Amino acid sequence: MALPAPTTYDPAKHKPLIHQFASIHAACVLRDGTLATFLPVWKGAETTMDHTKLVEYWLSRSQQVEEGSRDIILQYADNNEVEVVGVVSLSMPPSETGPFRSLVEKLLVSPDHRYKGIARRLMEKLEEVALEKHRDLVMLDTTIGSGAEQFYRKLGYNSLGIVPKYGIHPLTGELVDEEFFWKGLRSLEA
Repeated sequence: MALPAPTTYDPAKHKPLIHQFASIHAACVLRDGTLATFLPVWKGAETTMDHTKLVEYWLSRSQQVEEGSRDIILQYADNNEVEVVGVVSLSMPPSETGPFRSLVEKLLVSPDHRYKGIARRLMEKLEEVALEKHRDLVMLDTTIGSGAEQFYRKLGYNSLGIVPKYGIHPLTGELVDEEFFWKGLRSLEA
C-alpha cells in the first residue's frame, strides 16, 4: 500500500497525536542515538526517555504553530490517519533582517518504518511549506556519522561547516561533531 501524502499539522485536529510524536522522538534517541535535544534517563541497565518532557516539548511546538512561527509536517502509515510514522518541524523565527530564513528541526522517522522514502517525502513537503511561507532559505544541522549528512546532500543541501564537539551523544555520553547545512529554495519557485 502506498503512503498517503504528508500532512501539515493543524493543532485543532492533530494535537492528540503529540504522544505519537513523543514516542517517535524517544525511539530515534534510544535506538539510533539521535542528537535530538533530550538525553535518556538511565535506570540501572535500562534506558528510557522522559515521555512527559517530550510531550511538553511537542506541545510547546504546537503552540508555536498556532502563533505562526512554526509548521509541523507529519506522515501517516496509511489513509486511516491513525499511526504517525514520521514528523519534521520548520521553525520560522521572527526576524526583520531575515524574514526569509527558516530552520529544519527534528526530522524523525520511526525506526520501524525506515527505508520507505518517508524522510524524503517529509522534507519535500517541508520545502513546499517553506516556499508558501516565503521562507526560501532553509538551514539545518545533523550529527556527523549519523548518515543524515549524505541524505541532506542528496536533497541539494550545501554544507556550511562542521562544529566539533557540538553535543552529547545520548547513548555514549561522548561529545560529537555536528554539520550545518543550507539550501536556497528560490530556484524551485515557478
